[in-house]
Amino acid sequence: MDLVKKDVGLFQEVATRNNVPLEIAPVLVEIFNDGIKRFGERELSPNIIKRLEEATGLEILAPGFPAEMLDDEPEESGYEVIPQGL
Repeated sequence: MDLVKKDVGLFQEVATRNNVPLEIAPVLVEIFNDGIKRFGERELSPNIIKRLEEATGLEILAPGFPAEMLDDEPEESGYEVIPQGL
């Protein structure tokens, strides 16, 4: 969860510096701050759904859904994005 909070926070910082008003990013930061407080900063980010499950008493995940998501795709080089006009 800490990595999602960091990434969304960085996105928010870039938007703020460039006077881009964001609606969802600040809410996501609040949601993940709460998730970190409840479940710990190293909790897997998909488990943020536990907040909704606790609030509603429902189990959201379908039967057979894996406890942990695994990324088994081979690593590859990233791509550099260069914004136009900067």
